[in-house]
Amino acid sequence: MNSNVVLADFQFLGSRVAGMRLETRRINARGQAELFIDFDYKIGEIEEENNCFRGSLTFLVQAKAKVKNRILYKIDLEIEGTFAGSIEKLSQEKFIQMLEMNGLITLLHISRAYLISVTAQSGIQPPLRIPMVNVLKMRENKNK
Repeated sequence: MNSNVVLADFQFLGSRVAGMRLETRRINARGQAELFIDFDYKIGEIEEENNCFRGSLTFLVQAKAKVKNRILYKIDLEIEGTFAGSIEKLSQEKFIQMLEMNGLITLLHISRAYLISVTAQSGIQPPLRIPMVNVLKMRENKNK
């Protein structure tokens, strides 16, 4: 099937790691590490350019692993994605909704792969795996 026939009105243009901080510690405590993860996101500027909307979304991940109240590692990741949408087919409100849903899911998957790779290469065993996230709930909590 020709890709022009099934091309979505909302497109992912690219992403970048805007910030990454990894802090590991050597600790003497033994036992299973307890993992704490927080997520957030920010919508950047929305522009109209060449008959399409263009917008950015920043996804933030903060993770901390503790063993018996001793911090084993901390991670702060800020990943930014750029997205475009057809002005003819989408209102600005609909484009923003798609940024919050489709854009967030896209950046979540990219962040998951990135963090698995970086933590594995940093000697963290097992590497950090971001759990599945209910993006609808995340968006709902953000809008409260």
